[in-house]
Amino acid sequence: MRESDPPGYRRVLADSGAHYSIFKIDGEHAMTALREMFPDGAANEMNFVLFSTSGVHGSYATIEDAMKDEPDDDGKWRVTFLIVQPRLVCMRYGNVRFGAEDVLFLKSLRATSRRVASKIGGA
Repeated sequence: MRESDPPGYRRVLADSGAHYSIFKIDGEHAMTALREMFPDGAANEMNFVLFSTSGVHGSYATIEDAMKDEPDDDGKWRVTFLIVQPRLVCMRYGNVRFGAEDVLFLKSLRATSRRVASKIGGA
C-alpha cells in the first residue's frame, strides 16, 4: 500500500493468469486479440468491450469519427478500447487498428457490449 492509497484499499497483483490484472494490447495485435476473444463478434457477461475510452491510451473518437479522418498509410483507422472481464477482475486496453473489413465486426461487438453492460447488476 502506498501512502496516497485511501484507508481500507489494498493493491492486488496477480502472479500468473488474468485474475486481478490489467493488460495493454499493442496496436498491431489488437484486432487479432479482439477477434480471438469474441470470434462471433458478440460480447457476453464474462467479456465485454467499451470503445472510445480515451484516457492515457487514446481518444474519445468513435468508430464513425475515426473513419471521417484519412486512414494511416496502411489504410487503417484507430479507436481505443477497454475489454472488461468482471468475474476475473481483469481489463485489457489499447488502440485497435481497423480497416473497412472490420467495421461490421466492431459495431456488432459495440452493440452487444452495450446490452451486456447495461444488464449487469440489474433486476
